[in-house]
Amino acid sequence: MPRFADTFKVKTRCELLSIADRKKIHEATLRLMDDVGVRIHSRTARTALRRAGAVVDDAKEVVKFPRDVTQSLMKSIPRSFVLAARTPEHDLPLDGTHSYFTTDGCGVAVWEAKTRTKRRSILEDIRKTAVISDYLPYVSIYEPMVVAHDVPEKVHVVEGVRVAMENTSKHILTESTSTPQEARAQVKMAAEVVGSVEELRKRHYMSAMVCTISPLVLEGPTTEAAMVWAENHVPVHITGMAQAGMNGPATIAGDLVVNHAETLALACAMQAHERGAPLMYGSVLSNMDPRTGSYVGGSPESTVLCAAAVEMANYCGIPNSTGGMGSSAKVPGVQACIENTISTMTSVLTGGEVINGLGVPDGSTLLSYEQLLFDHEIAGMTLRTLGGVKVDEETLALDLIKKVGIGGSFLGQKHTMSHIRDYYVQMLWRNESFDEVVGKGGMDSMETANGRVESILREHKPVPLGSSTTSRIAQIVKDFGKS
Repeated sequence: MPRFADTFKVKTRCELLSIADRKKIHEATLRLMDDVGVRIHSRTARTALRRAGAVVDDAKEVVKFPRDVTQSLMKSIPRSFVLAARTPEHDLPLDGTHSYFTTDGCGVAVWEAKTRTKRRSILEDIRKTAVISDYLPYVSIYEPMVVAHDVPEKVHVVEGVRVAMENTSKHILTESTSTPQEARAQVKMAAEVVGSVEELRKRHYMSAMVCTISPLVLEGPTTEAAMVWAENHVPVHITGMAQAGMNGPATIAGDLVVNHAETLALACAMQAHERGAPLMYGSVLSNMDPRTGSYVGGSPESTVLCAAAVEMANYCGIPNSTGGMGSSAKVPGVQACIENTISTMTSVLTGGEVINGLGVPDGSTLLSYEQLLFDHEIAGMTLRTLGGVKVDEETLALDLIKKVGIGGSFLGQKHTMSHIRDYYVQMLWRNESFDEVVGKGGMDSMETANGRVESILREHKPVPLGSSTTSRIAQIVKDFGKS
């Protein structure tokens, strides 16, 4: 059985942007950062950037980045590192040869498939999705998938992370941190799992998403949180969300320039504050609906934007994550599956290292347990399709072909029994006959997925945290709530 990370090896890649085009976008970005700059509402970030040689106007909170300053700071960004897990077998090396998959966050409602209605999300949904994600083999990273409306707003982020830590052994990605205080609390929590803050700096058990504000703004408290993540070497997914035609130019190239500038600005701020702090170029780009102006995820333009952002990350030599599954379908099902399949395949082909978005359609606001399983199948089939073909004496099977001869059968050969174990087997559907399917009542895909969810929750028991660690983390959350 291969190591967990080997499951996510990808050998087939392609490109959307030529190297010349990537250079044009990068050069335009450097001119923009030097001439116009980025508004940064974090005093900590501005102070660090001033020390590094940037031109800072504190009154306007605008920072301009001379080319040499940007290039110097970019040199200290780690080119590879490992997203660690609670159990080392689930560690994920970021080395450009893998494509990992993470659940999405920010859901505020949950789809009830049996009644076709929505309800408010609660903390129990985080526990359940963490258990399911711990079980599913093609979920690499767990990100708390919803806002827990049944806990106080102040603690909903840290409570969600606490429940995630207790219910999966995989790497944890925290998304909705909005203050440095929240970041510090989560650093303490992660340090309890790995042993110490010093160990956390070496073993990146948790990573964090920090969003920019388009166009060309880094918000204050979240950027201050990014400085805390940097100090503790918690990898940051710098997540630009420029929407083409709305808060970014309507052209793909122009939207990429805005996104590139925001990403490099926060990357430089982190490096100025803490040289060598790990980070990821984590764009989740989209376009506006030309009829209504609303968000569109999963469109061809959104797919190209996310994949091209991956190529810009690769051009700069920065590890990347991307919004490969971000359908704006209002309900789970066919539309979400079609859009997620195309965008995921494209993101992986262009070199996406962490593909974000499993299980949350409607612009990442609606958790669907069933869509989580559909997206998991998309991930598995994508990996198998793009995992490459091994060609050696064993796989060529020339001696076996000669042995079986003209008109023979390979079914009874040991070689066959050995290698069919490598075939991809769908988790949700069996290759049954029409009569067998009809005999079971002709269950549709939603019913099948719903039944599988229930069986996973009934049968799978994640490896628990130690009781003393669980207690200490709970106390950290309690103390944070009182602060």
